[in-house]
Amino acid sequence: MMTVRIYQTGDEQQIQELYEKVFHKKRAQAAWEWKFNKHPNERNPFILVYEDNGKLLGHIALWVADAYINGSTEKIALRVDTMVDPDARGRGIYRQLNDAMLTAAKEQGVHLLYGFPAERAKDLLLRTTNAVHAGNIARHRMMLDPAALAAAAFPLLSPAKPLGKLYKRWKLRHGQGDFLPEGWTFEEKSTCDAQFDELAEALKTMKPVMLKRDASYLEWRYIQHPEHHYRLFALSQHEQLQGYVVLKTETVPFKKGQAVMGTIVDYLAYDDPSVWDLLIKGALANLHDADVIQLWGLPDTTAASAFARMGLKEKDRPMPLVVHDLGARAGAHHSDWWITQGDVDSF
Repeated sequence: MMTVRIYQTGDEQQIQELYEKVFHKKRAQAAWEWKFNKHPNERNPFILVYEDNGKLLGHIALWVADAYINGSTEKIALRVDTMVDPDARGRGIYRQLNDAMLTAAKEQGVHLLYGFPAERAKDLLLRTTNAVHAGNIARHRMMLDPAALAAAAFPLLSPAKPLGKLYKRWKLRHGQGDFLPEGWTFEEKSTCDAQFDELAEALKTMKPVMLKRDASYLEWRYIQHPEHHYRLFALSQHEQLQGYVVLKTETVPFKKGQAVMGTIVDYLAYDDPSVWDLLIKGALANLHDADVIQLWGLPDTTAASAFARMGLKEKDRPMPLVVHDLGARAGAHHSDWWITQGDVDSF
């Protein structure tokens, strides 16, 4: 019997096997538990599967989270892990899963779905559902060590690496020395207190759609992640939180060698250019090992202007934002959103 049904305890083994078959990589059980069972919002896990005579051939899931929509707290959800067994494609499973998910999400009071699908999946969503392409999210990038990157591509250029270090020092000049005025601190956090709740609440109308980045969400998303190592830094003035930034540094394959990628994964601060300048200076000071720094951002914001002043300029807009409005009456254009790379489950 073929059917789309809600996830049941015990489906994990087949889900994990399907994940490996579709994405060609194995996922640790701890990562699955964190992703679906440990999310702080009580509506999770939110998973539908397509079953045929006891075998799972399809899967679609949401990360349901609290968000501010025009200042009011509502439920929104990120589409994650949509997959169909390669041996069962062409049977309409993808469309059935999406139709069932849209119905279930609306019944559960989710007001907005969003995601960043690959081109083929984007076209399918636009063609088979009432999805809207809200625009593409900008990527900002700053090259810190061109000599290191050149040596990774052409090993014979390795003797030029000392010149790259000098160039990096110049690029990171904004974050060098004591850049903090008196009364300000920039420090790493291993937990998030009530001030993070207050910051999220204070900034709830900065954009029409703002994921509620409160203490419980930030701790789960970054501090408790079982695989990625993030560093969360708080900027405070006289012990009052003014903003935060989440950083990640990793070594990635590049050409014939490797490169160190620094990512500004998430960020939020009061809409004041001087606050953003200090926040970004602190981030740069803690990304000194990177060869390249990147982040996602949105144009025409105080944050984007500050990133550009510090050398992190828009490179391209590669990530399509696709939304389903289930009653939010917001989010149809990317300018409605506050989006960072942390809004994607894979980063």
